[in-house]
Amino acid sequence: MPAKPASEATPKRLLAKQLREQELLTLAQHILQQDGFAGLTMDRLTALSSVSKGTIYNHFCSKEDLFTALSVDSLQRQLQLFARALQIPGHSREQVLALHLAYHQFSMTEPTLFLCLLTANTPGVIEKSSPSRLALRQQLEMQLVTICQQLIAQAIAEGSLQLPAKQSLDALAFVQWAQAFGSNALFKPTQQLGLFGQLEPQSTMLLGINLLLDGLNWKPLSKEWDYHASWQRMMTALASEPLLADGQTN
Repeated sequence: MPAKPASEATPKRLLAKQLREQELLTLAQHILQQDGFAGLTMDRLTALSSVSKGTIYNHFCSKEDLFTALSVDSLQRQLQLFARALQIPGHSREQVLALHLAYHQFSMTEPTLFLCLLTANTPGVIEKSSPSRLALRQQLEMQLVTICQQLIAQAIAEGSLQLPAKQSLDALAFVQWAQAFGSNALFKPTQQLGLFGQLEPQSTMLLGINLLLDGLNWKPLSKEWDYHASWQRMMTALASEPLLADGQTN
């Protein structure tokens, strides 16, 4: 039988490589969950995988590049969750709330991937990661930032929010991102240390978001709108279509 043209075989090989890379990332995530960041090595990944070390290095040029790949996977899943959150009907402040909820749910269901973003941003990891993967990560992070900026701009345009004097739209987007990341990153570790054990995550996150947005005078204020009901409605909407391992939905 004559060989298939390269143009027909290449897409199949590319798909096979993508699937194998996703399997390796899933395995790396399991190693992180069991053994921590120090326990994830290329030797450990090779020992637990069905491929050779050479094949693994064809996907990731170093352990640091593997961390960056995990952060890319994390960002891709977050973007997919954000897209679903923005489809939930609501005014601009409710849409911001939906993004915060999606971010919180991701941090609770995928804590390892969530924290990979912090590890992958250290100088040692950046220096030893492939330029193409770093560029992809930057592109994905910019997409996340742009979504936040667009919501703020929308609220300003419709009159729900006024930009504080001498502040920029970028500053507001950064403050929201920093507050969301800090709250989500601290919640589980502090409770594991026996601190704030009585706090319930959902209501605590909603409290912090409302304090921030009320402080910005983002209308409607929490005294004017039942954001607890909005939060519950959004939780139901996001739970109706679970996220799969490859960042896609059913």
